[in-house]
Amino acid sequence: MNRVAAYLLDALFILLFATLGRMSHAEGLTFGGVLGVAWPFLVACAAGWVVAWRVRDWPVRMPGAPLMWLVTAVLGLALRVATGGGFAWSFALVTLVVLGFFLVGWRCAAEVVRFGANGLTRWSERNARENARARR
Repeated sequence: MNRVAAYLLDALFILLFATLGRMSHAEGLTFGGVLGVAWPFLVACAAGWVVAWRVRDWPVRMPGAPLMWLVTAVLGLALRVATGGGFAWSFALVTLVVLGFFLVGWRCAAEVVRFGANGLTRWSERNARENARARR
């Protein structure tokens, strides 16, 4: 997956997180309302991508994902508080869990699919070579 598609997928998951949060508190589902909740996390996600890339690994793949997720969650919460959004420990915990599931989860699924496809290809090629040797 290329980096633009991966970042857009992250952004969609952050918007889903904000939408679900507003729905669970019976707040209006306006674009402005959802964006008001999501913007600190969208900004923090961009920063998380940069940090993960500079410090650890490419954030599209699994090795860089946990760092990117933690930067997104922690910096997003900090930006929210700094701009008057308020803070509650329960919200921080939900943020960590849900964003972890969303931002790391899709990367785990992609790695499993990639491993399955590559593993099957390698197995098939190795099996074909062994069968060819056995026929000689």
